[in-house]
Amino acid sequence: MSASIAEPAGNLKNGQEREEQRRQNTHPKETRVNPQYRRHFLAMLGAGLCVSVPGLALAQEFPHKPLRMLVGFAPGGPTDILARIVATALSKALGQSVLVDNRPGAAGALAAQTLAKSEADGYTVMFAGDGQLTLLPQLSANAGYRTLRDFATIRTVAGQSNVLLVNKSTGMNDLQALVRQAKARPGKISFGSAGNGTPSHLVGALLENAAGIELLHVPYRGAGPAMADFIGGRLDLMFVGMPVAVQHAQNDKFALVAVTGAKRSSRLPAVPTFTELGMKGLGEETDVWWALAAPVATPAGIQGRLDAALRTAMEDPMVKQAFATQGVDRLDRDAASTARRIEGDQARWSELIKAGKVSNE
Repeated sequence: MSASIAEPAGNLKNGQEREEQRRQNTHPKETRVNPQYRRHFLAMLGAGLCVSVPGLALAQEFPHKPLRMLVGFAPGGPTDILARIVATALSKALGQSVLVDNRPGAAGALAAQTLAKSEADGYTVMFAGDGQLTLLPQLSANAGYRTLRDFATIRTVAGQSNVLLVNKSTGMNDLQALVRQAKARPGKISFGSAGNGTPSHLVGALLENAAGIELLHVPYRGAGPAMADFIGGRLDLMFVGMPVAVQHAQNDKFALVAVTGAKRSSRLPAVPTFTELGMKGLGEETDVWWALAAPVATPAGIQGRLDAALRTAMEDPMVKQAFATQGVDRLDRDAASTARRIEGDQARWSELIKAGKVSNE
């Protein structure tokens, strides 16, 4: 009769422990997350989705109501005329009305201050000139805005050369005669402008700086009153936009001395550029330009929508014809290029401010 031999109890226990250890090493114990932490993680994830999805939805549904386009000058002026041309075409491209809101005052600073305080939802924009974006914030610590801090410049769309007009009664029918007389009579030859910090003021200051002369700056509350006094013979010279220069090109009382820009204008081919006449610093960098701006915190998707619509608007045949009639060029600088131009212009104006050529007094 055979008998079975049983393993000792101690050996059996040790074997079971070894087997249990082997199973643990093969299948590591699952890490169990505290339910409280799990709920917290899911809540944070949900919150992140809630932040991103509405922002995306806003850009996708933009625009669902009319837009407001701020203009810092009175109706009828160059900036207002161009703004209304652009607003009409932009309205068509966006499928929503774009209403021009004139906020004249302080050479355009009031409109800029309004934009800086507006809600950054894309429904308030500004059609701004270069003076508003480059010089005005530098002239006063109380300007109420800083361009690259407070604004997103969507795109530059228009530019214009300046033409120097001189009353022939002064005997200064060319640039050489003007510089000669100005050096002989410092601070006596007057030039009018639409106001401190406006393009007609800035170009005059650049002329003083480039030629080493001192002129008498007479600021007005707008281009209209300044031009009226110039026509009336109460001012010696004045920088004007291309349409005004063309309008007075056949007037025997005025001499069209020179034009800013890289090349002669096709509308005034007989008028030389300052560069041709050997005057540095009055080339393309001094041309007037206009851009569309929005509050800096405007979502990137909405900025992109505005930019795309603006590019479409600028290809509208109506815009091309209207710009040609106004004597302005269609420009196409994107946001980054516009920011670089602002930085360059600000450096240029800073030199004039330090030299005492430009002030807000």
